[in-house]
Amino acid sequence: MPTITARDGHSLHVRVVGNGEPVVLLHGIGMNSKHWLPFIWRYRRRFQFFMPDFRGSGQSADVNLNQADVIQNHMEDVQDIVAHFALDNFRLVGYSMGATTALHWQRIGGFAKVREYLHIDQSPCIPNGPDWVYGLFGDQQEKNFADMRQLDKLLADNLAHPEIHQLPYPARRQAVEILGSVAAQLAGKSGVNGLLVKASRWPWLLSRLLPTTSSSELRAYLACYLHGEDYRPSLLNCDTPITVMTGMRSAPYHPAGQAQVAELVTNGRVVRFEKSGHVPLLNEPVKFSRELGRFLLSA
Repeated sequence: MPTITARDGHSLHVRVVGNGEPVVLLHGIGMNSKHWLPFIWRYRRRFQFFMPDFRGSGQSADVNLNQADVIQNHMEDVQDIVAHFALDNFRLVGYSMGATTALHWQRIGGFAKVREYLHIDQSPCIPNGPDWVYGLFGDQQEKNFADMRQLDKLLADNLAHPEIHQLPYPARRQAVEILGSVAAQLAGKSGVNGLLVKASRWPWLLSRLLPTTSSSELRAYLACYLHGEDYRPSLLNCDTPITVMTGMRSAPYHPAGQAQVAELVTNGRVVRFEKSGHVPLLNEPVKFSRELGRFLLSA
């Protein structure tokens, strides 16, 4: 995979596959660029796919965040990737955290170079409020956010242990119980929680199961979601065509909230995955591949 030099001097890996019209794909937490391969491979003779490994993921796993604002950091890396490859008039795909990164970029005018955008299972507004009940975890947000704040405090009280798997066992188990609960809701698989809790007894195993073991990075992600952004105002001025893929059984993001992305913009449409939770790529892979092709091949 090619590497590009980000503005802070670190090298980021970008998987480049195919030839033809450019497409940039942004993955979610716990993923990396290789997870796109089964879905884009059949289209590689028509399109050239640029798939970065975000900091802390894949071949960029040893690249640390350089600021407290995770999404800003990822967005700046996307800007650097687009500049490095001199991309213009390209299609953009964002899933979950990658979708938030895309909306963060759109807000400052980044979609000027984007021909069409595919938004996969993410809310345009993370926190709930008087006019919004479709944020992260919906009506369970208050409870889950309380757990996440508890986890943040636990990590802050154990700064002498920079990695989660280095925490003393009681603290490690408590941290993993909260992480497991959140991960189970995101993945739509209740067994994830039990697996992580069992793995908390063996630090070497836990370090291989978690997407990140860095306490500082985890706290940055917690802050990112606990103090999430509202992108609805900027979407009102967006005339870039946007397709929204939504899992109709998504636990973290209510389908009605996701649909707002398509309703706010000038040219939007929703593709519903009736049997999917938060991960249509895994829950309905055949339909996802077909709908991705429809997005790519649209006029």
